[in-house]
Amino acid sequence: MKLTFLLPALLAIGTVSGSALGAQNERENDKSFKRDHDKRVEYKRDERRHEKKQRIEHKKEKREDRKQEKREDRKQEKRKLAKYKQEKRELHRYNQRKYNYLTSHHNSVAYRQNRFINHLPRNSASIRFNGISFTFNDGLYYRKAKRGYHVVKPPRGLRINTLPRNYRHFKHHNTTYYTYQNVYYIADNDGYTVVDEPSTRLNQAVKVGNVNDYSLGQTYDSLPQAAQAVIINSQQYFKYGDIYFLPQISGDDIKYLAIKLG
Repeated sequence: MKLTFLLPALLAIGTVSGSALGAQNERENDKSFKRDHDKRVEYKRDERRHEKKQRIEHKKEKREDRKQEKREDRKQEKRKLAKYKQEKRELHRYNQRKYNYLTSHHNSVAYRQNRFINHLPRNSASIRFNGISFTFNDGLYYRKAKRGYHVVKPPRGLRINTLPRNYRHFKHHNTTYYTYQNVYYIADNDGYTVVDEPSTRLNQAVKVGNVNDYSLGQTYDSLPQAAQAVIINSQQYFKYGDIYFLPQISGDDIKYLAIKLG
């Protein structure tokens, strides 16, 4: 009888206790979920911060790489420019040495005919002899070629106003000769005239003897030593006996045609 009376009370107490325990468990679960949620949010926030930091560092590295490439390009351009200037200086020095060589005033430099140059030396003077144009520069004579200029031997009788620098002079048979680069001059009024080398040797094409040894209409490489320069009707000749030698151009050389004037 007493147990039956107490049963509803026990059930009521159990129900109340279960509800209280369930509410407590639910609160614990809510707290746990909230803690987990906060951790997940913090993790995602840290993850985003890390990704943003990586992106910033990547952009920074790319900027540094571009700056480094630009620095390398500038260095390369500077090296190219320095190399170009160095080559230009070397070329200028080479041209200067070449110019100094071509206009050298040392007697040790041989007069080489047919030597070719692209440009005439500075302060060159033009000379016209028997209708033939020469360019004179301190002892060297040039004639225009197809491309550039050739060094040539001046013909006998050509006249200049002043002697080249560093010339030499000597006396031979009471005649004073001036020479430079194997070209010989004698004083003539207020200037100097080109003459043959004062020796007994003549070009093999010229016979040594009298007038009868020369054939009219034949061309010779050089003149007899005894030939005298004369001008007839404004034309330069060289008279030897009754034969007149007319200077003629043959390539870069001067030949002499033996003729007889009436």
